[in-house]
Amino acid sequence: MSLSVRQEKILECIRMYVERSGYPPTIREIGEYAGISSTSVVNYNLNVLQREGYIVRDKTVSRGIRLVENSSQQKLPLRTITVPLLGHIAAGQPIDVPEGAYTAEDVIEVPRDLIHDENVFALKVKGT
Repeated sequence: MSLSVRQEKILECIRMYVERSGYPPTIREIGEYAGISSTSVVNYNLNVLQREGYIVRDKTVSRGIRLVENSSQQKLPLRTITVPLLGHIAAGQPIDVPEGAYTAEDVIEVPRDLIHDENVFALKVKGT
């Protein structure tokens, strides 16, 4: 299947953004670049690009878009850091967490530009 002009523009946006910043753009940033005001339309086109094998998406992570390496495009290295995912926390008022209360369940990749200290961890927030 050949890509639409809009889908080519979205791929171009992702490539340029990753080259410039080291991590992928948000859906809103893609929409701004491609001249698409609806995030639903951007999401639809990203789903097409994923189905056709141009990108891989992790919908559980903001900026969870990765270009797929193939003969016509090079995989761009992301400057990320691996952060341990220690568990879940309830949304709302802060509470003290005892030292050693969590052990790493998993890890996530976070853009290095967002991390200012190597001693960090991530928690999934449940609730509003």
